[in-house]
Amino acid sequence: MGAALVISLASVALAFASFIVNFALNRQAAVRARKPVLVFVDDPDQGCWVLRNVGNGPALNVLVALRASGHWFNPVRIPPLSKDALYALPWLGRINIAGLGSSYADFEGYRYTSTLGADVSRAYEGDRLPQWGDREVRRYWEVPPDPLQTRWAERESNFQA
Repeated sequence: MGAALVISLASVALAFASFIVNFALNRQAAVRARKPVLVFVDDPDQGCWVLRNVGNGPALNVLVALRASGHWFNPVRIPPLSKDALYALPWLGRINIAGLGSSYADFEGYRYTSTLGADVSRAYEGDRLPQWGDREVRRYWEVPPDPLQTRWAERESNFQA
């Protein structure tokens, strides 16, 4: 094998490696540019928790649930949240004895999860909350007056808030 062939093969390998690295970095940048990030904020002025989109894109198909004693429960579907929007969660009041979780999608269908537990907020790629059937999920206008007294659609889960 001649030196010219070795140099040519090394150049092709280096160009291919550079392409792969740039492709991966560009994909990450594209995800960050559209990624919604939802955070739970205790809002004393509203007297309840609010869900705020601090990310770069809209959050679609938003589901909010509670976690206590190793179970996720009371899933509620809320309206989409545009960038910088917030949505009050009055049925939660200012509860501080349970973890809170939210699963949602960006406009391309990629799923995300945000949680709050023990005053620690986390955001994850992928859907980490349990799956509930459409009939198990309440809509925000269907939530009973005191939902913390009643649990519906309870699922055991090792995933922590």
